[in-house]
Amino acid sequence: MKNAFNIVSRAFVVAALLLTISTGAFANNNTDKTTQRAREAVENAAPDDWYTLAKAAEKCIDKGVNLKEAAEWLNKSLAIHEAAYNLGIKGDYYVMNKLPEKALEYYSKSIRVGKMEDPSYMDAETQEKILALVRQLG
Repeated sequence: MKNAFNIVSRAFVVAALLLTISTGAFANNNTDKTTQRAREAVENAAPDDWYTLAKAAEKCIDKGVNLKEAAEWLNKSLAIHEAAYNLGIKGDYYVMNKLPEKALEYYSKSIRVGKMEDPSYMDAETQEKILALVRQLG
C-alpha cells in the first residue's frame, strides 16, 4: 500500500512539473512574438530607416524582452538620425536598466532636439518622465 502511495505521489509531482513547464512555454509565446515581429521589421527595413529600428527597439523595451538586441537597434537608429522619438526611447531603455541619470540626459536631449526641429514642439509624456526622475533623484 505504501509503495502504491509513493508511485502515485511521484506521478503527481511529475505531472505537476510537466504542467508548469508547458504553461511557462506558452506564456513566453507573447514574448517570442514581440521579438520575432521586431526582428522581421528590422530585417525588412531599408538600411537608413532609423524609425523602424527605433520602433522595434521600443516594442521590446516596453515588453522587457530582447533588451540587448533592442539596444543595438536603438544605437543604430541614433547613429542614422537623432530625433526626439528615438532619444526618448533611449531614455526609456535607461529607466528599464535602473540608470535614472542617463535616462534624464536622454529625455532632456529628446525635448531639446524636438524644439530644434519645431519650436512649437511639446511632449508632455517626456516632461512627466523627467519630472518623475528628478523627484526620484531628489
